[in-house]
Amino acid sequence: MILSSCQYGDEDLSHLKSSLKATDANWLMFIDDHWIEKTENIEPVLHQPVKYKRNPLITSDVPWEENPYCFGTIIFDEEDSLFKIWYQSYNYSLDLKERTPVLFSVSKDGIKWERPDLGIVEFNGSKKNNIVMQNYGFHDLYSPSVIKDTLDPDINKRYKMVFWDFPKGKKGYRDDGICIAFSSDGIHWTKYEGNPVLHANKTENSISDVLSVMYDTNSRKFVVYSKGWAEPWPSFRQVVRTESSDFIHWSKPKPVITHAHDLKDPQSYGMTVTQFGNTYIGLLYSYKKPGNETIDIQLTVSHDNRKWDRVAGQKIFIPVGDPGTWDDGMLFGTPMFNHDGKTLIYYSGWDNSHDSKEERHSGIGLAELRLNGFVSLDARGTGFVTTKLLKNAEGKLVVNVDAKNGSLRAEILDSNNRPVPGYSMEECVPVEVDDVTAVVKWKGRDDLPALPE
Repeated sequence: MILSSCQYGDEDLSHLKSSLKATDANWLMFIDDHWIEKTENIEPVLHQPVKYKRNPLITSDVPWEENPYCFGTIIFDEEDSLFKIWYQSYNYSLDLKERTPVLFSVSKDGIKWERPDLGIVEFNGSKKNNIVMQNYGFHDLYSPSVIKDTLDPDINKRYKMVFWDFPKGKKGYRDDGICIAFSSDGIHWTKYEGNPVLHANKTENSISDVLSVMYDTNSRKFVVYSKGWAEPWPSFRQVVRTESSDFIHWSKPKPVITHAHDLKDPQSYGMTVTQFGNTYIGLLYSYKKPGNETIDIQLTVSHDNRKWDRVAGQKIFIPVGDPGTWDDGMLFGTPMFNHDGKTLIYYSGWDNSHDSKEERHSGIGLAELRLNGFVSLDARGTGFVTTKLLKNAEGKLVVNVDAKNGSLRAEILDSNNRPVPGYSMEECVPVEVDDVTAVVKWKGRDDLPALPE
């Protein structure tokens, strides 16, 4: 029996599989022991996503995209029933102004991507391209990270972007930092006239040039996770965090993930964060320096979007490709999302390590994971999992489980650890399927016991 997560609630189960989202609040993720009181004969197992066999999905086949890569964002826009990606390219052969454009593409299935002729930015005498923004002209632009904010009453700020640039001239740390832009449609962007909204400085309480933004539905704040530098500055790369209530004024950055800076725990190159209800899961770019200077992806977890822990003893979640493949050097992920019964992870890959003397080439690919299947609790023979006390649990108990070669039973305990009448292990109907939304039932009952008056 392999158990990945469970959920309770009053969902209409006929539509549950298609409607599950990463932000569903009632999923209890067993990615760590936060929800677990004790186990017996249980082994936690980290699951690596499967890379799509026809990767990369986006490659260099137009002159303004020499190296498409995703310091960026991909979403499935339910309002438009369309996958959308904001990404960039590093154009080695072009002048500074055209070297790091922000690009926009769309897809109906998340596999085949189309570059719309947007008519916004001129390239080689034509506006028939998918460029939505260029840098300010003083330095390369990095990390265009986008969210669609349907709660903002200002339609002109429906889409929000953070990016790294030098708005007023390349004057070192007097001018670079987090810049922002707003858009009504995700295509036509207006840079904020007060950029940068958060300056860099030479301390560990500072952002750097790899950014990712998310909206925390619990705190109702925008949060940016950024590459930072440890003291004495710049000893090694780490991850810092800053937040904002209005997307313009940002808090003093604080380190949230630091490193031993050795072969076992070298350093990191940034992190993207996805909210799964009350759990926050990060894709940490693990930079092997000291080491071979490749960058793979590891998992991190938080339950308050502030304090972070590494998952599975820092095991690799998404590895670089085999030698000679398109992604054998460096990987950078985008915020994850659930779609069509799977967890989708889009990422960019480079074919050489960070400090390689050879010219690198990049593309954008996809890795798929069982829905919320980051870490499972695998039974060795007969295993037992007891969760911590859950308050206000009602409705149906849904489990993400592979029990086709065994069975799962559950019993409900009261606050004194005694089985609730009618909900004992013996009265539970065995779950013997492989299903991401299997409903646990007891004889004559398929809802959790009613809460006391």
